[in-house]
Amino acid sequence: MAVHELTEQEREQMIEHYYKKINRERKHLSKQELEQEIIDYLGKKHPCSLATCGKDGAPRITVVDYINDGLTIYIISEGGEKFKNLRENNRVAIGIGTSARTTQSVRGVNIWGIAGVFTDDTPEFAYALKLFSPILKEMEKEMGGPVEIPKGILRLIRVTPTKMVYHHNSKGIKNAHWVAEK
Repeated sequence: MAVHELTEQEREQMIEHYYKKINRERKHLSKQELEQEIIDYLGKKHPCSLATCGKDGAPRITVVDYINDGLTIYIISEGGEKFKNLRENNRVAIGIGTSARTTQSVRGVNIWGIAGVFTDDTPEFAYALKLFSPILKEMEKEMGGPVEIPKGILRLIRVTPTKMVYHHNSKGIKNAHWVAEK
């Protein structure tokens, strides 16, 4: 059987039909409203998956902790294959989503962006470390003392979004596209 790839117009028609059938208004947000929705969602710190791909074309996905500053995503990590991939290809994708117990509970954002990697001797790293202070304080509580991080161990990944697709079905927001200004 031949597979039919949906066009964006067909996808939109299906979404509109779905919302009409469930008797719910579909919202079409302005760019500023969509940005605020996404920033609010990012602030809830749901599980985050970072996808990278090196020059060999093999994708790699890693579940990571993150913090956001507006639409910018910061990830601190001690290493791994993702850094090799980022040296070869700085384009990344991020998926952040909630559990979908029902179709109405689906909420999440897919982000495509450009990653920069910074070491612990850079101002960018120091800035992000301040953003991570609530997470570090929680770790200190869990460990019963200060978190000591040896110099040179951690690196920062800063993801600047170029495109995002957001869903918040219970609010009537589905397949809402955001694209960075050039």
